[in-house]
Amino acid sequence: MASLLKVIRPGFIAQPSAALKAFATSRFSTFTASRAEAIDTPTTASTSTSSTAAPSTASSQQQDNEEEPLSSFHTPLQAWIRDFKTNEPKDLIQLQRKVFGAPLRKDILHRVVVWQRDAERQGTQSTKSRGEVSGTTRKAAPQKGRGAARVGSLRTPQRRGGGLAFGPKPRDHSSELPRKVQDMGLRIALSTKFAQDQLVIVDDLSLDSHKTRQFEAIQRLHGWDSVLVVAHAENQNLWRATSNLQQVDVAIMQEADVLRLLKRQMVVIDRQSVRYLEKKLKL
Repeated sequence: MASLLKVIRPGFIAQPSAALKAFATSRFSTFTASRAEAIDTPTTASTSTSSTAAPSTASSQQQDNEEEPLSSFHTPLQAWIRDFKTNEPKDLIQLQRKVFGAPLRKDILHRVVVWQRDAERQGTQSTKSRGEVSGTTRKAAPQKGRGAARVGSLRTPQRRGGGLAFGPKPRDHSSELPRKVQDMGLRIALSTKFAQDQLVIVDDLSLDSHKTRQFEAIQRLHGWDSVLVVAHAENQNLWRATSNLQQVDVAIMQEADVLRLLKRQMVVIDRQSVRYLEKKLKL
């Protein structure tokens, strides 16, 4: 304040507040009425007053922090629990937003899918080199005397029936991916299915019979053309009923992965599998 008073005209020194306001208004375009009120507010206080006001300030800040609402990222999501056979809603379930409400990351999904498909490659391709093909080991022609280029083995790559140069051999095509990226990809895949209304949570996946016609009737009723069913345990009736359906996959909750989730349009999952995935993927 003293530095500002030095540049103000001497007539304004008797009224420092008015002088500061006039100087700030002329020099700064961001000067507002609220900042003008701050100039009039007294700033001098004794040491005892500041020491006694410190606890009250801390308590007021703590109250502000307590009254501040949580962000939408921490609020839980809600979804219907439907009947597997009739598709009627039965109850509501609370979902963790960090697992079923993660933002979409196409780059993470691409990395996880490439990593999974690399691991699925058999790597059994094999070709024979010039030392592995069958054939004679004699010299094809004399070294000298015939007026032509010298010729050695008949099993060289440039000859018909010869070996292959630099051909593929059995190897491991699998790549590495951090565990955190794998879990992140699964969270993004689940969140994408939930956001696109392609995730159906059911209370039970039991079937009365192992006949395919019963599951086909349920599939036709719900309008599921391509579906992945995730169960918390092995279900023989469900597995046998869907074993000969091309567009239906069945997996237990430990086998749920990004590639399976993205391969099918709809994902049907039971309540126990939801809780298992939330516990597994919890941050």
